[in-house]
Parts: sequence; C-alpha cells; structure tokens
Amino acid sequence: MQPLDINSKNIIKSFFNAQRIEASDMLFGNLYIWHFSRDIKYSISNDCLVIITKYDNEHYPFAFYPIGLGDRKRALESIREYFLDNNMPFSLRQIEEYQRDELLEFFPNSFEISENRDRFDYLYSIDELIKLEGRKFHNKKNHFNRFLNSYPNFLYEEINANNALEVLESYKRWFEENPNKTEGLINELKGIEASLINFDLLDFKGAIIRIENNIAAFSLAEQINDDSVVIHIEKANIFYNGIYQAINQQFLANAFSNLTFVNREEDLGIEGLRRAKMTYNPIRFIKKYNANLI
Repeated sequence: MQPLDINSKNIIKSFFNAQRIEASDMLFGNLYIWHFSRDIKYSISNDCLVIITKYDNEHYPFAFYPIGLGDRKRALESIREYFLDNNMPFSLRQIEEYQRDELLEFFPNSFEISENRDRFDYLYSIDELIKLEGRKFHNKKNHFNRFLNSYPNFLYEEINANNALEVLESYKRWFEENPNKTEGLINELKGIEASLINFDLLDFKGAIIRIENNIAAFSLAEQINDDSVVIHIEKANIFYNGIYQAINQQFLANAFSNLTFVNREEDLGIEGLRRAKMTYNPIRFIKKYNANLI
C-alpha cells in the first residue's frame, strides 16, 4: 500500500475516470484535501484501484469499493485477505448502489449491508441554482438580490496561480477570527492550504468574489464526470449579507453552466448542515452504503 500525495493524482484519476462514478469520496481532489486528517493508502490489485483509509478516532481502517475495469471480484478477495491476515474486521464504506448490487452478486449472504444517510451526497440542478426561479427558491433569490443591491460593484474572479496565495491569506485571517476552531476545521484548513499552494497541479476550478478589492468569498470545485461538478470548498465572510448565495450562483453561472448537476457532498449527520443543504432543494441523493463481512 502506498500513501496518497500530490503525485498520486494521475494514477488515481486514470482508474476513477474509467467508470462513471457519482459519489465524491474517491475523487482525487476530495482525497487530497482530507489526506491530512486521516491515513489514506492505495494499491493496484487485479487492474483495479484499491483505497484503504483510517480515521484517527477509529481503531481499524476500512476500504472503498475497488474501481476500474479490471477483475473487481478478485480485487475484493485480495482486500478481504489483507484485512483478515492482519486480524482486522473487513468493511467497505461509502459504496454506491450499483457497487452494493455488484458486491451482493459476487458474494451472496457474505456481507451485512446498511444505508448510511449521513454520507449521502446532495445532487442539485445547476440550471435551477443559477436561475433561482419559483417558490422553492424564493428565500435564496431574496438573499441574492439583497447582495446585488448592497454590493453592485462586486467583482467575480477565477482563482489561478497569481491570486491563490492571496485567497489563502484571506482565509487564514477568517480562520483565526473564528472562536470555534474544531479539529475538523483545523484539518480542513490544512487541505485548503495545500490545495491553494498546489493549485496548478490539481484539476480544480476556483472562484473569488471581491468587494471593494477585498476577498469576500471563494470556492473550489472539480468536475467528477461528463455532466457533474463537485463543490469541495465554499467559504465566505458573513459580514456581507447574501455572500454565500452569491458565490454559489456566480461560480455555477460563470464556470459550470455547460454542465447539468452540482454535487455538494454530504452533511455528515450535522443537523445545521443538513438543514442548509436541504434549503437548496436537491433533486436527488447519491445514496451510499456500508458493508461489513459477516
């Protein structure tokens, strides 16, 4: 098993892109942002990509479902042997519905499967989030209109190598002013910092909103398949009324209007985050499941 780092991008993406995958967990940008907060290793088995990861607060690691066009059944058998040889319970997490079905076809009556609602990805219509039309977007449209009325001279700007470090310095200032620095936010800062420092090496698109030349919001995203983009990071200075509605709408309108769906990832079971994601009216969830070897 090899530890994941910036140099892992091309090999991870080559396997990821071989299939149509909707869930954001194994997208390289997601793995890269969060590899500072948990151990992430990968290997190639039977022409499939195998990723094993472990959270600091958990005793045992788990695996993602093998991806690629190789022999996924044999890859799963090799992962199972690796876990059992090391006296670890074998579990797969964040598997999509088609992966669940394939697993049950390969190994009937061998796994206990459970739905993991906290890890469902939220999928939205890009067109709807750009236009914000109709009753279901009434509140969002009002916030966005207040932003436009309050800051008519705002500037939208793409993130690039020339301004990425300025974005990082702005976010570090916001972070230091936050009195509630959780371990999760500290780890996220490490991922944001590395992503902005290595921006040219990643397949991210980024957006900034400036107000009176100050960075008021920024966002980082990555295309996941032929019609969808994943928003990895979205940060804003809430001093500016309507700023979150503005960065969301402007980024999609300027960078991704040619795509159909935006994936805004999971809510992790956090009640406030779940409420916020639901207010944008997802068109569906990308369901995910855990599978434990019986």
